Amino acid sequence: MGCGELLGHAQGVYVLKTPRARGAAPGFTLIELMIAIAILSMLVVLGVPTLRGVIENTRIRTATESLNYGITLARNNAVRLNTTVEFLVDNTGWQVRRPDPVVANAFVVLHRGSGKEGPASLAITITPDGADRIAFNSLGRTLAASLSDGSAPITDIDVEAATPSGISGYRPLRIQVLAGGLTRVCDPAAANTDPRACL
Repeated sequence: MGCGELLGHAQGVYVLKTPRARGAAPGFTLIELMIAIAILSMLVVLGVPTLRGVIENTRIRTATESLNYGITLARNNAVRLNTTVEFLVDNTGWQVRRPDPVVANAFVVLHRGSGKEGPASLAITITPDGADRIAFNSLGRTLAASLSDGSAPITDIDVEAATPSGISGYRPLRIQVLAGGLTRVCDPAAANTDPRACL
């Protein structure tokens, strides 16, 4: 037989083994490869803006949690140490400090935030204008003026993207310092009926 090899027969049925065509190798054709690249390109085009929004929201959330942690830490240390403690936002991040019991007009830093959680792509706005600190007494209540310079205390901190992507789902956040010294994280863009809305 010219094209194949007769393997045998069983009950009158012959099995013919044909050789594999030369040059036929497993893999993708050019058309299959082009279709796969086109689909991948569409997924990237659709996914990049969404990914940017997720990254923005994560940065905002991280910076907000860090600042909120610092304020809460200052309040807790004021109660624990039974003294006045101040939370201060500075160029390197934030710090929690108390007056030095030995040196007049000096402070002892208890905790410090690195500021890495607030990258340059974020805009942090503190209310009232010019405020950068808040002090707590030994009962955990906010003082009407700061310890070091007598300035008005922080009441709100807004954290948002410096250049928002405009993607739906973008969420700027606000830290509100309530009358008793407790803090609340809220969404200033949320509707009044939304539990995430600011007071």
